[in-house]
Amino acid sequence: MKVLWIYFLLAFLTFSLLVIVDLLSGTSLAMSMHSFYNVFATTALQEAFIMVVFAALPIVAAIAGFIKRNRAPQK
Repeated sequence: MKVLWIYFLLAFLTFSLLVIVDLLSGTSLAMSMHSFYNVFATTALQEAFIMVVFAALPIVAAIAGFIKRNRAPQK
């Protein structure tokens, strides 16, 4: 579960860093959000699929670890 929190924290920090750099360069907040949206709006279907797969890897790893811990014999 800690891995998921770290993953989401890093995603939030990356997003906030992108927005802050845009704001420091003089871009408005709305324009910064629009440029962030454009990155995802111009991706092809194959690129979007790969992004979803890589975004889901930490979640799948956390779920697999949880299941593996619960299947282990209790001492």
